[in-house]
Amino acid sequence: MRSFRFLTVLMGTCFFLLTCLPASSQFVTLARKIKSKHTATSVESNVVLDAHTNKVYQAVIDTVTSSPKLKVIQRDDSKRMIEFSNGESTLTLKVDSLDKKVSRISVTSPAKDKAVPGAEQMTVKAIMGVCTKLGIKCTVEEK
Repeated sequence: MRSFRFLTVLMGTCFFLLTCLPASSQFVTLARKIKSKHTATSVESNVVLDAHTNKVYQAVIDTVTSSPKLKVIQRDDSKRMIEFSNGESTLTLKVDSLDKKVSRISVTSPAKDKAVPGAEQMTVKAIMGVCTKLGIKCTVEEK
């Protein structure tokens, strides 16, 4: 009788673990897809990463300030926000904390920049630069 109870508990635990593992790995896969949208006032791209917010924001600062092609216009470390220009367009990049080890990067380009060819590509490129700096593989969500 004891061995039957032990076997039942063991099988239940194995079943529980097996059903939970795909869900957590699926979250990681989904969390690294860059999504873009156009609104009446902006072009916005964002991605959710499984990384500490401060580490992500430091990678943003390092990426933007190390590029000679980018000029910092405004920086607010308390809000983890930086506004910068690449000569053609102005982008605002913000890092938000969703959980202890989960962050969201949002990059916005004003609607007037829709006239600039590739405004969406510029927002996605900004995110890809940060992902590369962090060593995280990000992909662009297909529409």
